[in-house]
Amino acid sequence: MRLFIIHRFKDNKIARRMLKQLSKNLSLQLKPIFLDSSVGDRWKVAAEQAIYESEAVIIFNPESCYESENAKWEIEKAKVAQKEIIEFHQNGENQAGIARLISVYDFKDEFEMCFSSSENDKFELYRIMIDSSEQLIQRRQVTNAFFITVIGSLLAFAGLLVQTGTINGDALWILYVFLVIGLLLCNSWRNLIDNYGKLNKAKFDVILRLESDLSARIYSAEWIALGKGLRPNKYKSFTSTEKNVPFYFGLLIIVLMVILVAWHISRYF
Repeated sequence: MRLFIIHRFKDNKIARRMLKQLSKNLSLQLKPIFLDSSVGDRWKVAAEQAIYESEAVIIFNPESCYESENAKWEIEKAKVAQKEIIEFHQNGENQAGIARLISVYDFKDEFEMCFSSSENDKFELYRIMIDSSEQLIQRRQVTNAFFITVIGSLLAFAGLLVQTGTINGDALWILYVFLVIGLLLCNSWRNLIDNYGKLNKAKFDVILRLESDLSARIYSAEWIALGKGLRPNKYKSFTSTEKNVPFYFGLLIIVLMVILVAWHISRYF
């Protein structure tokens, strides 16, 4: 998350430490932008561009910033750019600022703005989202089957070439190519599973939000019955389980590559 930081030069180090600690404590990926306003007019051009490119603007120690003409200019530019402005104080409670930062980071306000239709429309959208989620599960299964088939066939073909003696001597590099391709496929497979998991979570966030306006909340009840994902003995994420499959395939390929390298070296001793 890109944040433009409006601050006084004397507060620079303190602001950096605070944001670094916040990023660590809240598990947020923050990319604060600090600019030095002492470089003349070039600073204004860079500041205006950075403000427009940021997701939110933080004013660190507002009382001190409003005493600076440069800081006030940055604040006005942030307002013109219609950026979310969040205030943080060096000494004092920052709970409101932290809550606002988390809300902006998670796009909570924008998420809520998407739900303004009538209850009848929401039920139809609810049905569409459930169908979409089921189709996503089917696509995941097809993807898994595809990678298992391709990687399995690749290893089987390489094994067949070795068994029949088709590959030997200087042609062994072909086996290395097969194994490297297998590792790349495993990495792509794992990334796809991870993205499918994130997409499915987003779909269920929408489903559960739509349910909150309906008389019955069956998926919410099911999630509660499963311990809300906090009880591993009741429920373990499909994504975390599926990601083990490409991992073990990749581990197998690495073992085969080590054996091949060891055998290749032994031929010269």
